[in-house]
Amino acid sequence: MQKACIFEETYFMNDINNKLLEWREFYGYKQRQVAEAIGVNRATYANYECGRRTPDIDGLVKLARFYRISLNELVGCNTSESDNLVLLPRDRKLLEHFHQLSEIKQEACLAHVKLDIELGCAAGTGTS
Repeated sequence: MQKACIFEETYFMNDINNKLLEWREFYGYKQRQVAEAIGVNRATYANYECGRRTPDIDGLVKLARFYRISLNELVGCNTSESDNLVLLPRDRKLLEHFHQLSEIKQEACLAHVKLDIELGCAAGTGTS
């Protein structure tokens, strides 16, 4: 059973600009290139990334198609219990680098991350 995408409008308004910047930088595009692809001028697109303006639904659909991702991935919204993980560009980059490591180095990396989390939580600086 699917759940509606629930998030505060202010959260969306404040966070979509960061996600647009992350996606653009992840793929290495210039603002001009993305703006041309979705049919707006560069200044309008720059305002999307700065948070001064928010793309309308048509603009969001064009952006998702441009990046070949779902709208949910574009805005970081989960719509079902089975879809409990949205990979942002930095997450994808981390996974790409991780998969380039040997199996032994992957295990060492995981052990290091686990230790950092345990030590961080023990010191009261965890991220949960």
